[in-house]
Parts: sequence; C-alpha cells; structure tokens
Amino acid sequence: MTAATLFDDPNFDDARRAPDRSVTFVHTADWQLGMTRHFLPPEAQALFTADRLGAIERIGDVAATAGAEFVVVCGDVFEDHRVSSRIVTQALDRLRDFPVPVYLLPGNHDPYDAASIYRSEVFTKRCPDNVVVLSTPGAHEVADGIDLVVAPWSTKSPTSDLVADQVSRLPGTDRIRIVLGHGGTDELSPSSGPAIVAVPPLDRALADEVLDFVALGDRHSVTKLGTTGRIWYSGAHEVTNFDNVETGSGEVLVVSLARGSRRTVEVAQHPVGRWRFRSMTVDVNGTDDVEALSSRLDEIPDKSTTVVRLGLVGTLSIADHTALSELLDAAADRFAAVVRWDACDDLRVVADPGDVDGLGLRGYAAEAAGELVSRANAADDAESRAARDALALLGRLAGGGDR
Repeated sequence: MTAATLFDDPNFDDARRAPDRSVTFVHTADWQLGMTRHFLPPEAQALFTADRLGAIERIGDVAATAGAEFVVVCGDVFEDHRVSSRIVTQALDRLRDFPVPVYLLPGNHDPYDAASIYRSEVFTKRCPDNVVVLSTPGAHEVADGIDLVVAPWSTKSPTSDLVADQVSRLPGTDRIRIVLGHGGTDELSPSSGPAIVAVPPLDRALADEVLDFVALGDRHSVTKLGTTGRIWYSGAHEVTNFDNVETGSGEVLVVSLARGSRRTVEVAQHPVGRWRFRSMTVDVNGTDDVEALSSRLDEIPDKSTTVVRLGLVGTLSIADHTALSELLDAAADRFAAVVRWDACDDLRVVADPGDVDGLGLRGYAAEAAGELVSRANAADDAESRAARDALALLGRLAGGGDR
C-alpha cells in the first residue's frame, strides 16, 4: 500500500487546521532484516535472525502499551532486495498483528528502485492493509491535523539532501509535521557527499514551528542531534555492531508531540533487542590472569545471545597459553561467539626448555618440541608465531593444560 501526497492536492484546505494537536508514535529504523554477521557460527546466526524478527513483535507491544497512533520505520527495513521470501513473509506476518498502522520508509539498503523489495511479488501479495510503504516524497496526512513529511530513497546514490528537498518546500502550518528521513548528517559524518542531511536548517525549521519532529534512520546508535531536542536517530532495533562502535542499539523511541496552546515534545527510549556484542581488552601475563578472565566470562549473563570480542595483551608461557586456549574453546560453546579483536591483540607466548620438560615428552616428540622452542624464539615473526602455535597444540595434545 502506498500513501498519497498532499503537496499537489487542490482540495487541501488550510481552514481545517485546528489550533491544538497532539500525537504519540513509535520511531524505529534500521531493522535490516536478513542481516548476517560473519563471526557467528550457523546455529548462532539462525538464532540472531529469529531474534531480529522477534524484536518486531516487541515493537508492536511497545506501541500498544504507549497508546501510539502509528509506527514509523525510517529506512533499511530489509538488508537488501535479495532477502528471502521467508524473511519478508515472516516480517509482514508480524506487522499484520500490530494494533496501529506501520509506515515503512525506503532507505539506502532497500531503496524504492526497479529492483526494490517493496515491488517484489512476495511483498506486494502479502503486505497487510495496516502497512504503508512511503515511496512517494512529500507530505502525507496520517490523521486529522497530522502529516508525515517523507524523503524516501529511490536510488542508492542520491544527488541531493533528500530531507532538505522536502522541508524547503513547506510553508508555515498549525498541523503537526513529522519529517521521516534516512542517511548521515553533517553534524556527525566527516563525509561531504550530496546526500548528507544538513542539521542546522532543520533546527531552524523546528524553532520556527514549520516542523515538530525529525525522525531519522541510518545511524544504529540512539542519538539526539541539533539544539531543539526534536531531531533523533532511533538506532537499530537489535544490535548490529560491537559496543565500542554502537551505543544504545536494541531500542525504539516513543515520541509524544503537542502544539497549540502548549508546544511540547517527549522522547522515551524502550528496549526491544536481546543481543549484546561486547568488546573487552584483557591483560594476561600468567595463571592468575587466565583464571581472572575465566571468572569474568562466567559473570556475563545471557551468553547464548552475547558475542564477546577479546583483545588479549601480555606474555604467557606455553602452559598458560594452553590453559587460555582451552578456556576460549569452552567459551565459544557457551557464548553465541567468541572472537579475537585483532586491532587490540598483542599476546606473546614465550617458550623455554622448561616448558618442554613439563610436557613429559619422550624420544622423537621431545626432540621435536626442543626444535620448536628454538624456532619459537627466532627473529622471524612468522616462523616464531608458527612454532609457538605448534608448541601450544603439542601441549594440549600432551595434556599440558591439565591443572
């Protein structure tokens, strides 16, 4: 279902505007349904996909509890136009159960172009009546005295600020106007591309009461912009990146606006996501540090929906490195995934003849281990690393990690 534009409606009557208006709605974006994460094993990826769909149901619950009149999804509902029919169908089934209309804005991942997912047979046939694709730029009346001013992407490479293109056309009004846009902003992005959304003109339009709220998508962290408290990114509804990059994801915004005798705005964050991508840097320089890491991992809740990225720094013996490797192998089975953080990883393994003696090797195996110790301390980094890895594996096979 596609909404109609008001800009060219000759029957639009300014006299119908009433002085007092209020509305509550849910602002969300960047669902990117069908997203995969390369570091997740197949079982965890399946759970991640299911939970991203499940979060949609929780958004419906938030809308019902908050008394929202509608839900807006500001771009990137789907990962791309190649999303499976199963993902599309299951998303639409969940949206069908929403108690209010849902407005979908095409973004850079799912633009309304010739190959758009919104034009696909599976979407058009299974789209419920309460779901509206905002494919036509302009102002769309969604309730008496309330307009959505929308700036959909029709290509992956816009040649202008799509939001400014719409806002610059707007006259003054007594109607509540909510702008829906998608993309990076000049306040946050170092890029100077033509599609970057300019924040200062939006701030002025909000201060002049030409607009009441600007709901944006593209940034996966909940973020307030400008000076009016009325320009927001909702962030993604479920985490997509590690917590050193993405903050406040897994939430939606409930926005309440009023204008007339009093002009107010209230924005509240509501959690709907279940996953966490945690980054940790840890110093490991001996047995005590390995055991402390074990305790720290034990304390993390919800392991099946948590990905841990570890940056390990320090120096370990072969025996301690063997214990660490066994700890990480066990953690990989407990968590959704455990991955090494290469950019923050500087772990060295020091080999000496005493490590070999502790392995209890005899004959040829002992001679091979001695040769590996010599190579592990070689000047060639690649050779040294390979030898240390081989010693660690040998230690594990020999039971050197038993404590």
